[in-house]
Amino acid sequence: MTEKYYKAINWNDIEDRVDKSAWARLNDIIWEPRHVPVSEDKKEFLKLAKPVQEALLHAFGSLTFSSGLQMRNGLEQIKADAITPEESAVFNALQYLESIANKGYSYVLRELSSDEDVKKTLAWADDNPYLQKKIHTLNKIYQSGDALQKKVANVLLETALYHSGFYAPLYLFGQGQMVRTAEIVKLALRGTSFSGIYPGYKFRLGYAKLGKDEQKRLKQWIDDLYDELVANEEKHIELMYKDTGWTNDVKHYFYYSVNKAYLNLGFQAKYPDTSDTINPIIEKGVIKSAVFEDFFFYTNNHSLTKFREIK
Repeated sequence: MTEKYYKAINWNDIEDRVDKSAWARLNDIIWEPRHVPVSEDKKEFLKLAKPVQEALLHAFGSLTFSSGLQMRNGLEQIKADAITPEESAVFNALQYLESIANKGYSYVLRELSSDEDVKKTLAWADDNPYLQKKIHTLNKIYQSGDALQKKVANVLLETALYHSGFYAPLYLFGQGQMVRTAEIVKLALRGTSFSGIYPGYKFRLGYAKLGKDEQKRLKQWIDDLYDELVANEEKHIELMYKDTGWTNDVKHYFYYSVNKAYLNLGFQAKYPDTSDTINPIIEKGVIKSAVFEDFFFYTNNHSLTKFREIK
């Protein structure tokens, strides 16, 4: 008798129906950066104040830097803990979308600035102590943390830490500026939002199986990690947005995004910031960019779960 080392995946009999719905949703949001004519924003970019130009380039440099971790290591390590083949397939799709977004961030830099300025921007990111600390901290968790800890790190990066970089293009978009550049962010946000929600859903399933003492210890670990990385990101925001006058507003938008990370994990929001308290211009940009699109009930009738995206 032949021993059975492997089994075929039966997509018609899936243990967690969320996996099938997620797969259908993700296949609908694949995109290609070069189809967005970002170069048509260059004239407008050159008319922006110098500090704003610099902040916008640094924002995309930061996104390129941080997304590289997810593309190469983060989602790969999370996928290794997948319980079912279908869940693994969904993380494959998320990793592919992360690769597309990473290419998109670099594409914006290339289309808006010279080769020399692209090199300077990426060197700024490489030499940024706050970016280095963020990625080092997250990568340690991806390499040695348990399955739930990895998902926690992923949700924070995708749902909150990216958004300090998203602020600049969304803020300009909220004023009707740099619309093609913002289109790259809008397209990337569909994947990053899902990369916060889906692992958050899987985290909640695993967390519910823990004993009360284990839950308490893990929640304390989460709070400590988030406090550490939030403090680090505050310094990164101050550096990235210096001389723009935006720093305070960026922080409030970031805290609002951290709240979404907590809510995606099934916990209470930590900060008082809501969609009603962030800068109305960034709120306008966020809404127009479809950040609030309902990712848990998609219009093609692939109902993902009864939960809805946190607003």
